[in-house]
Amino acid sequence: MPGDHPEQMETAMTAPALPSFPMPRVHPLDPPPAYRELSAEQPVFQVATPRGEQVWVVTRHEDVRAVLTDLRLSSDPKTPGYPSYISGDTPLPPGFFLNQDEPDHGRLRRLVTREFLVGLMEAKRPRMQAILDGLLDKLEAQGNSADLVTQLAFPMAATVMCELLDVAYEDAPLFVGLTDTILDRRSTPEQVGRAAGDLMAYFDRLVTERETHPTDDMLGRLVTHQEAGKIDHAEFVGLAALLLLSGYDTMAQMIGLGTATLLEHPDQLAELQADPTKIPHAIEELLRYLSINHAGLPRAAVADLELGGQTIKAGDGLLVMINAANRDAAVFPEPDRFDIHRENPQSHVAFGHGFHKCIGLTLARVELSTVFAGLFARFPGLKLARPLEDLPFRHDMVLYGVRELPVTW
Repeated sequence: MPGDHPEQMETAMTAPALPSFPMPRVHPLDPPPAYRELSAEQPVFQVATPRGEQVWVVTRHEDVRAVLTDLRLSSDPKTPGYPSYISGDTPLPPGFFLNQDEPDHGRLRRLVTREFLVGLMEAKRPRMQAILDGLLDKLEAQGNSADLVTQLAFPMAATVMCELLDVAYEDAPLFVGLTDTILDRRSTPEQVGRAAGDLMAYFDRLVTERETHPTDDMLGRLVTHQEAGKIDHAEFVGLAALLLLSGYDTMAQMIGLGTATLLEHPDQLAELQADPTKIPHAIEELLRYLSINHAGLPRAAVADLELGGQTIKAGDGLLVMINAANRDAAVFPEPDRFDIHRENPQSHVAFGHGFHKCIGLTLARVELSTVFAGLFARFPGLKLARPLEDLPFRHDMVLYGVRELPVTW
């Protein structure tokens, strides 16, 4: 090109290609080993996404926590440099505060924070137990084998969220199918756009019904905030979508992967069956060990900053790999070992960190402890019907998980 010096052109032509993202897993329950290999050479490193973007990848526990509390890094997909490989081309609706910055993030989050207080979530444990018992009754009645994804994980997670928001469970196939299309990295932009339009139309109908006929549930109580001018109709629609979708899919994947993990460690599972009081601690280790968000939390820098010895410039995109951070040997000795006796599993960042930390973390803990205690008490001889390595995993989804979990008892 005119004006380029020969040495600059030679450097550009001989510069090594950036590693490609996403990176493959070797073991289905472990993050890609390339994260650890690359971060050993350069704590914060760059990759190339399928869309041709160059983004920084953050994998160390210390750096992940720093990024997630740094106001110079934006969660808004409209910010220049935001990794579109994760966000896609379809704009997120207003009210989706997970991907918003201040002041809107805090304003919307505060409207629902009280709905997830510890006492309220614990009060729902008996109902969760009843839902679980009904599903286990069906499994027991059908014989001695089942697919725990379709017959336990998804119906359990979807029913809990539908009841929490007073949404008809019969609508679950609709929003599950549309959400899967949106979160599947193989979907075309056209497919994602159509699915997103249909999904938001569904939530628009749901919210309009609440506005017309308020009810005493989480969505019904949001009508009061709307009347007070704290949220408008479009934000209400997006917030309803965020609450339902973020609650059912994450739990379904954790139930599936968590069951597979426990079955792969029968000695530790036997300890939990003998002493269920150890289950809450084991849940923290499962959250650390699995970290189902394997696509990364996207961010974009709005100002220059230093991170892991690198200069991140305004307009640079980042992917925050919480699954790698939860396998950081500097925080978790022997990080690839699943250990229900680990001293500090609660130091994980599976729920995020800082002002964007998941508001549903107590709901998740109550639901997971209910499921794992009840499942293995009812079926103490549960085992995988196929080797772990032969199971179909969700490598192409934003949230990692297992598509089928065939078991026998």
